[in-house]
Amino acid sequence: MRLMEFTGDLDPAVSDGVNLCDRLLTDPARLEALRQTELMDTETEQAFDRVARSAALLLKVPLTIISLVGDKRQFFKAGHGLPPPYDVVRGVPIDQSICRYTLQNKAIIASNARNHELLKYHPTVNTWDIVAFLAIPMTTDEGHVLGAFCAVDNKVREWSDEDLMIMHELTASVMSEINLRRQIGELRAERALREKFVMTLSHDLRNPLNVAKMAAQIIADGERIDGDTARFVKMIGENVDRADEMIQDLLNASRLKAGEKILADSKQGDLFEILRCSVEALRSVYGKRFEFCGDGRCPGHWDAKNVRRIIDNLVGNAVKYGDVQKPITIALHVKEDGAEISVHNWGQPISPGNLETIFDLFQRSEAILHGPQQGWGIGLTVVRSLAEDMRGRLSVTSNEEEGTTFAILLPVSK
Repeated sequence: MRLMEFTGDLDPAVSDGVNLCDRLLTDPARLEALRQTELMDTETEQAFDRVARSAALLLKVPLTIISLVGDKRQFFKAGHGLPPPYDVVRGVPIDQSICRYTLQNKAIIASNARNHELLKYHPTVNTWDIVAFLAIPMTTDEGHVLGAFCAVDNKVREWSDEDLMIMHELTASVMSEINLRRQIGELRAERALREKFVMTLSHDLRNPLNVAKMAAQIIADGERIDGDTARFVKMIGENVDRADEMIQDLLNASRLKAGEKILADSKQGDLFEILRCSVEALRSVYGKRFEFCGDGRCPGHWDAKNVRRIIDNLVGNAVKYGDVQKPITIALHVKEDGAEISVHNWGQPISPGNLETIFDLFQRSEAILHGPQQGWGIGLTVVRSLAEDMRGRLSVTSNEEEGTTFAILLPVSK
């Protein structure tokens, strides 16, 4: 760090402030806050240039600068009226900085810099022909001063209360922009970490599941297994497959977040039979609390795998959040505009406010957030995407009198 070479002796009180600012200049926490802005030594941007220009017009001054103070350089992020060569180099070495003395979070207000207790001995004042000077510190919510917003006049000027208010408000606008960018950056980093975690977890979980599936297959292929063993082996295989599909939902959630689509793979089949088999598999896991009803055969082109995943997700929610004393009903009704699959359960209804966001990724209702059953907020997003990729429409109704019903209307393609 290079210390400032003042041209005269400072008063003791002023000298104490200078020493404090010198220490804060290299404070690791402040420098980290400055680094997180990702603004040092970056290109000019209209978002900041407009504010600098507005300050010059409102205060009627020839020069305004939005500065960031590093430990080696004061960088001009934006400026209006910067003289050559500073309009190109956009900064000064730290030993020429005036704004470094706002790091104690105090504004510098001088009607005449030649008479000011600090500025009269600062060598940059004469170099820049500074007379009236005003610098408002740009401070984070944590109290770290990143730099200052400065206004400079080349004549003596008493800064009015209105002038000070304008500069404080514009500085607050600059900090709002910086804070918003930092929050967006943190959200992006959090999202990237979460998506990496999901991808890694999904990949790593599949390895032991594959081993379990192979072990079950080896047992099933044995010559001496009784009926009960065969039944249990079949259940192991079916539930390993279901776990694998849950992992696939995690992977699909990451793809949906990235804007990718889940492609449908439709084949000729009977939708009634697909649902019947799904219900039978669910009964082997959850018991006989499911009722299945329908209008009979419904031939067409269906993505059986995606239909099963839709049912698994909706039934899983019904089991977790529905009334355990009442049945869950899966139904199929053929209508003029398509085949409607529905899953109904009784229990605490979904609030009207939550109905608007319940299909959004990582969104969960207040009842779920504060209830005994927890979820990731992924399943319904996947259900909506699967339904849309099969050119279907997804809807939900929920109230005390009729319970909760999720319905998917799929076009019948023969």
